[in-house]
Amino acid sequence: MDNVTAETTVPQIPTDREAEPVKWFDELRESHGVHWDESTNTWYVTRYDDVYDLLPDPRLGAQVETYCPPSLTEEQENTYWRVTEFIDRWPVFSDPPRHTGMRRLLLPLFTPAAVRQMVAAMTDSVAATSPTVTPDRLFADVVRPALAAGLSDLLDEEPDGLAQLADCATRILAVGPIETYDPGIGRLAEEALDELTGLVAQRCAAPRGVLASALSRALSDGTLDLLDATAIYAQLVSGALEPTAAAVARLLEALTGPESAAVDLKEDVDGAVDEALRLVTPFHLATRRALADLTLHGHTVRAESRVVLVLVAANRDPRRFADPGTFRADRTGARHVAFGRGRHACLAAGLTRQVMREMMLQLASSGLLEELPRLTAVWKGDFGARFADDLVVTRDA
Repeated sequence: MDNVTAETTVPQIPTDREAEPVKWFDELRESHGVHWDESTNTWYVTRYDDVYDLLPDPRLGAQVETYCPPSLTEEQENTYWRVTEFIDRWPVFSDPPRHTGMRRLLLPLFTPAAVRQMVAAMTDSVAATSPTVTPDRLFADVVRPALAAGLSDLLDEEPDGLAQLADCATRILAVGPIETYDPGIGRLAEEALDELTGLVAQRCAAPRGVLASALSRALSDGTLDLLDATAIYAQLVSGALEPTAAAVARLLEALTGPESAAVDLKEDVDGAVDEALRLVTPFHLATRRALADLTLHGHTVRAESRVVLVLVAANRDPRRFADPGTFRADRTGARHVAFGRGRHACLAAGLTRQVMREMMLQLASSGLLEELPRLTAVWKGDFGARFADDLVVTRDA
């Protein structure tokens, strides 16, 4: 690789799927900023200014030539390729003109009227479940059901049907990035892909709601095939539920713990929401492909190279966020990149902010937040993502 020079020792990529990778990303940001990793044929970009500038850069495309992990059997390789090639069909991993067409199909889901209706379904769920909830069940019995109720309304899905779709998408995403690929998890992801494809085929055959109807028409006129439609469903359900729940969990941690003085929902609920999103950054990575040669800090990144923009490291860069690990709702200046930027920015970014905002205001108006003990999130994740498994009551020693 051209212009890769000897530098300070690079921390090793974590191989334990349950390990917290953020520390590694932080160390990489401070020691290198831009780093070529030979084992995965990947450039890692970790500093805020670089990530911010490169996210909308037309010299980077989202459609990546997938790198196959070494030492897999032929059967394992077939499974790996099938699952990862499916994920590559998701709108977020597609390039124009295909990406443009898929986004156009999704736009009717995010009209002001659709958002208002979804938020109303979510707040109704909070109002119905919060009066009798105990603190240790807040996340399981209020937050998760409310988010599911909103998404069910948006997709015109029954709760059980949405749960099936979300479970399949979660199992597919569990395949993880190439750095930590596990063949056993890959096999389970392949089974989930088969199941999800069947579920989406049923919905497109007898469409209900805006999304299924739009996809059914696209299948009929040949604009999309069934795997494309399945990819759109997978991205929607995976990108709407778990990331939003994770950010809500982090905000509730801040409200009930030592950081509570920095959170005032009456004064700046929007600042609090954005700070929770910055600190969690549920999806850690934005993977790109260099479409042309570019130079980064003296390194030549050749066309067709794999480039990973590490969103979670950028959002914790002390060059742009003072005391980056601390919750501060009054931050000014740099905006976080948890939703990306440019043509591949998250289409549901505004919806996510609105859902979180209204959920927190609904909880506050119920008086529940004034009585909560300290809550601590139990996190689950791997190299590429982090989500909240639960919120537990923390007893002071």
